[in-house]
Amino acid sequence: MNFLFHGASHGGYYINKLLFPSPMDLPSSMFAKCTFCNEESICRVIKSRKAGKHLIKAVLKCPACGRGFDMELEIPKMVTIRTIISRLEESERTTVQLPKGHELREGDEIMIGEVCVQVMSMEVGAKRPKKATVDDIDTLWTRYFNELLVKVSINLGRTTQAESFLAEPEDEFVVYEDIEIGGRKLYIYKIKADHKMLYRPGTSAAVRDIVRLYCKPAKFKKDDEREEEFGSES
Repeated sequence: MNFLFHGASHGGYYINKLLFPSPMDLPSSMFAKCTFCNEESICRVIKSRKAGKHLIKAVLKCPACGRGFDMELEIPKMVTIRTIISRLEESERTTVQLPKGHELREGDEIMIGEVCVQVMSMEVGAKRPKKATVDDIDTLWTRYFNELLVKVSINLGRTTQAESFLAEPEDEFVVYEDIEIGGRKLYIYKIKADHKMLYRPGTSAAVRDIVRLYCKPAKFKKDDEREEEFGSES
C-alpha cells in the first residue's frame, strides 16, 4: 500500500517517505540520506533556492551527526485530478494535484489538506482499473478515512440487532474484549476481517481491516469462556 501525503502543513507531500515540495513553496524539511554519516532521517533545510523551474538546490542539516550537506531535489510536474470524497451517505467534489507519472492503486491513502482519504476506485475512460498512473486518471473515487464506519451484529439469542459506530482506521478491537455501544455493555465473540474470521480470544484486527464485529451481551461472556475452556480440554 502506498501512502501519499499531499498538501500537509510542511508545504509538501510524501511518497513512501520521500518529500516533494509543492509547486508554490520550498520545503522546511525533507527525508534524506546524509552524505557524511549515511544516516537516513528527516533533515532540516538550512537554506534552499530554486535552480530552475523544476529543480531545488538545498543545504540540509543532519540530526544524527549535525553536519550540513548539499542536495538537489527535482520538483515533479503536477496533474490535477477530479476527486469524489464519500463520507457515509454524503459525497463531496474536489480536485487533488498529484505528481505526474506516479502510480496509484486501490487502497492507497492520500492526505488532502488535513483530511485523509482512501482510494476506492479510479475512472480511466470507461474502465475502472485496480491501478493507474495519475496522467491517465479522469476521476478518483475516495472515501473519508479519518474515521470509518464499524458495523456490528449483536447476538441476542433468538434475534440479531444491527448497530454501527465511527472509529479511527488504526484503532484495534480484540476477540473477547468488552465494548459498550449505545450504553449497552457487550463483548466481542468474533471479528470478520478482510480475509478471515477471527475466533480465538486475544486475536485482534485494526478498524481499516474489519468488515464486521460480532457481539453478545456481557452477561453471556462467562458462559462462553467456560464453553471455550471445556472445548479446549476435550
